[in-house]
Amino acid sequence: AAPAAAPTPEQAPGRAPGYEPGAGARASSVAGQVWRLARDANGCREVQLAFEALDDDEDRAALASELRGHIWEAVRCPHANHVVQKCIVSLQPEAAQFIIDELVVNGCSPAGVSQAARHRYGCRIVERLIEHCTAPQVQQLIEALMVDAVTLSKHPYGNYVMQHILEHGPAEQRQKLTALLVQHAHAAGSDCYARAVVSKALSHGAIEDQVMLARALLREPGLIATMARTRHGHVAAKFVLQHLGGADRAEACRQLSEEVNVLRASRYGRFVAAFLASSDGPVSSQHMVHAAVGGG
Repeated sequence: AAPAAAPTPEQAPGRAPGYEPGAGARASSVAGQVWRLARDANGCREVQLAFEALDDDEDRAALASELRGHIWEAVRCPHANHVVQKCIVSLQPEAAQFIIDELVVNGCSPAGVSQAARHRYGCRIVERLIEHCTAPQVQQLIEALMVDAVTLSKHPYGNYVMQHILEHGPAEQRQKLTALLVQHAHAAGSDCYARAVVSKALSHGAIEDQVMLARALLREPGLIATMARTRHGHVAAKFVLQHLGGADRAEACRQLSEEVNVLRASRYGRFVAAFLASSDGPVSSQHMVHAAVGGG
């Protein structure tokens, strides 16, 4: 009689149905072919699972090294971009430095990073770098983005990168971006994508910078009332009413009250109209402190 066939891993004694290979076996199955697999819908999942299975930083760095020289290709790939993101969140920050270098140093031009931020997949890679790398690492990356900050804020994908800078970036860079929004308050407040960046700036960073931005929006005739009717803009309108005092708050109430019927007719404007009606009393002591910031 022919000898019995060797049991498969699923049939081996002590292994339950649905057995998954160990970390070493999974890593071995993708080692040497990470870039090839990364570009495939199923293969990219295998590579990501290999990163998750490994506990050793050096082993993960060894897998990630196979992506060297391919980052710009991954930026444009619907599958490989997920592998690069997994690298960033799995590696120690210093081990992900080659990704930053390829985007910033080895890019075709200083505008290369902005190009990645505008891409539907590339923006995700830039976001993960801002979230997980150290401030010194991302400084050059963010500085390159700041050159094009206003345009990126108005971009369907770039605006998410700008929001990430405000939420996760170094304090100095958050302040710099907010200052740019102040300088371009009308353009930022008038754009449906940039308004999301403005809203994020009003919820992160130093209160002094937030108040400065709120005042810049208020100085643009009719802008606050227009923003109050939009998804992200109504956050700015409420911020003005909550955090500005004295003449600033009185002017905000005047502008919004003149448009109150229009506000009540819109989904988000109704929130501002209700808030306006409930905030006609004296400004709180907290508001008075905020109102005193920067004079005026």
